[in-house]
Amino acid sequence: MAQTDDGLSGAESRMLSSLIDKFTPLPSVERIWTGAFHAAADKTRGLRASIDSVERASMPEAEVLVLVGAYRKELRAVKDDRNAFIAGFLSPWDQMALDSILNPPAPSIQHFGFHDRLKCLVCKKPGEGAMFPSGVRSPDQLMKPKE
Repeated sequence: MAQTDDGLSGAESRMLSSLIDKFTPLPSVERIWTGAFHAAADKTRGLRASIDSVERASMPEAEVLVLVGAYRKELRAVKDDRNAFIAGFLSPWDQMALDSILNPPAPSIQHFGFHDRLKCLVCKKPGEGAMFPSGVRSPDQLMKPKE
């Protein structure tokens, strides 16, 4: 991971600068946030170095998987702690904005890509009032009549 001259990775540096631009904290709070990002980056570097050394070690694969999983859990905890610390300086309204920045909603998975759901035979169930182009039968018409 490439690091900038201040010790943060490019992504961390961009995130910190965008948070500062978005929320415009007081200079003292900005220094505290910068310190929190640097402390988290130092811990992250140490944990990544530990992951690398475990992956290079000659130990059983099951042991490597357990240790790497534990280190990755710690990485997530460091990131979550940093984000919670930053959120502590914000108002509840700004905390919601921060949460939407840090945890954006997952994109919805479309079964046929982006399409018109009103005309989709998969999205609409029979009897929901779907609009169908001419020549296309509705799902209730596609079912065989019971004999």
